[in-house]
Amino acid sequence: MNELWQKAQEALPKYLGDAAGVLIILAVGGAAMRYLVGPLRRLLGRSRVDPSAASFLTNSARAVILIVVVIAVLQQLGVQTTSLLAVLGTAGVAVALSLQNSLANFAAGLLVLAFRIVRVGDQVEIGDVRGRVAEMLPFHVVLVGADNQRITVPNSLLANGTVRNHSALPPRRAQWSFPVKPQDDLARVKEALLARLRAEGRVLADPPPAAYVKEWDLEKRVVAAEAWAAAADWEAVQQNLLEPLGQAVEAARAAPPGAG
Repeated sequence: MNELWQKAQEALPKYLGDAAGVLIILAVGGAAMRYLVGPLRRLLGRSRVDPSAASFLTNSARAVILIVVVIAVLQQLGVQTTSLLAVLGTAGVAVALSLQNSLANFAAGLLVLAFRIVRVGDQVEIGDVRGRVAEMLPFHVVLVGADNQRITVPNSLLANGTVRNHSALPPRRAQWSFPVKPQDDLARVKEALLARLRAEGRVLADPPPAAYVKEWDLEKRVVAAEAWAAAADWEAVQQNLLEPLGQAVEAARAAPPGAG
C-alpha cells in the first residue's frame, strides 16, 4: 500500500504538468481562434479580396488551427504522433476511402472559388434548393432561403451540377402571359401592357419592354409581355406587376371598339 502511494506521489507532478500543458495549449489555441481568425476575417473584408475567397480562407485557417491544437494536445499527453502518422499512412487506403467525399468536396470548393461559380451574396438555385449564399466553407456552402432557413449544400454539387446564379448578370428579364378572347383587340391589349410597363420605375428602358402574341388558336389568344429589370429588383417586378398588368389587360378588353 505504501509502495502504491509512493508511486502515486511520484507520478502526480507529471500528471499535473501534463494537465497544465494541455490547458495552456487549449488556451493558446482559443486565443489563436479569437485573435488570428477574427482579425483575418476583418482584414480580408476591408481589402479587395472577394468575399467568397475571404470566407473560404478564414474557415480554412480555423480548421488548420484546430488540427494543430489536437496534435499538440496528443503530444503533450504522451501520444507518439509520429507513430500515429505512420499508422495512418499504412492505413492510407482505408482513410482515403472513408474521406473521399470530404476530399472531393474540398477540391470542388477550390474549383468553385477559382472559377467564381458563386460568390457570397449571390442568389442561386442548385437543384431544388434556392437561396442567398451566406458563407463559403471548405467542404460546403451555406445558403439562406427565402423563409430564412439555413441550407447546407456540398461543394461537389456546385462543381458537378447545374447552378442557376440569379445575381451573376446585372439585368434580368421578367415575363408574363395573359389569355384573351379571339374578338379582343390585340393591338389595344399590347399597348396597354406596354404603357403600364413604361410607367414602372423599376423596369429598364434599355432593353425596352415588349408585348407580343405568344399563342394563337380558335378559342383564345395568349399575349406575352416582357421587361428587363436590375437583378436586385427582378423578383419584386416579376411578382408585383402581375396584378396591375392583368388589370390593364381587363381594362383594354372592356373598352368599347374605337376607344383610344
